[in-house]
Order: sequence, then C-alpha cells, then structure tokens
Amino acid sequence: MKKLVTAIAAAAMMFALPGVAMAAESSQFNSPAGTTVTDTTSGVALAVSGDINGDGFIHVEVTDKVASNVPEGVTPIASFEVTKDDGVEIDGQLSFVFSVGTQYAGATATIYIQHGEDGNGATETQTATVAADGTITIAVDKLSVFSVVIDESTIPAGGATTDTSATSPQTNATVAPVAMVTTVAVLGAGAAAVALRKKVNE
Repeated sequence: MKKLVTAIAAAAMMFALPGVAMAAESSQFNSPAGTTVTDTTSGVALAVSGDINGDGFIHVEVTDKVASNVPEGVTPIASFEVTKDDGVEIDGQLSFVFSVGTQYAGATATIYIQHGEDGNGATETQTATVAADGTITIAVDKLSVFSVVIDESTIPAGGATTDTSATSPQTNATVAPVAMVTTVAVLGAGAAAVALRKKVNE
C-alpha cells in the first residue's frame, strides 16, 4: 500500500509540473520604463508582450501624434508610439492589450496604425470588440503609432456580460490546460490522503 501511495503522489507531482511552467512562462522586455504605459489624461493604458531577440529595449510612450489614417473629425481617446532599439528583432508577433475601461465593454474599437521606419509610413487598421474587462487585444509585427478610437454608438444598452478573451494578457497561455493539470494534481493528492488515512485506521 505504501508503494501505491508513493506512486500516486509522484505521478500527481509529475503532471503538475507543466502547469507550473505554463503559469510562470512570460516574455520579458528590458525597457527601463517598463512595457505598460498609461495615458494619465485619458486613463487608457497599453501593455506590450511577446518574444524579442537581440540587445536593446522596446519603448512604449504616450504621444500627441495621431495615425494619419484616422478619419477627419474623429478624435482618438489615446495614441501611443511604440519603437525598438536597432539591436532588437521581433520574433513573430507582439500582443498589444489596450485597457480602455469597462464603460466601453461590448463596443466596437478601431486601432488606426501608422507604421514607422520599418513600414515606410504605411497605414492599416485593426477592429476589435472591447472585452468585458475593458480591454482590446491585437497582434502586430511592426512598431508604429497606434491611435485608439471607440465607436460609442455600439456600446450595448446593458453593457457586455461576458469576457470574450481566450488567453491571459500576461502569458498568452490558455486557461484550460492549467485547469486540467491542477485537477489531476488535486485528485492525486486526494487519493494519497485516503490511502494514508486507511493505513492509520488499521
């Protein structure tokens, strides 16, 4: 019986290890100002995460610049300029999470983008729905000026009731695998406890 208890506990620990790794996984930036920056006027914040290579920093700054493709007469609630040092290369795509506030939950948001030196001033737009927690998430592979526009006419009358985001903003790891690993660990621990209790009663 003792060997069985030991085997169960060891198996539970083995299955739990990937969960610890997933929870701890996080891309690191070496920006001296950090990569989450808040516009103190509007309260809008931008958090940047992802994989980068090389020596140098990713810089996130609030800016008065407005992407050139913002329609005339439209005023963004905030604009950010994101740049990198010459020694930095982006590995794949970066995740940008704009925190605009739960008052916009369910509304349609448009991020107007004007690319910098790497994009020769080219422009593009990305459209997304503001999640229930007041965030907008997009993926980019170039650093640029990002101007955030919210169509307030699209805010649901009762507000958004569900969070449509499927990943954690910090780790980009889905919640389901972590939950599954945690469940296995708990079941293993429970089985070990029952076996030990039975041995004590004997």
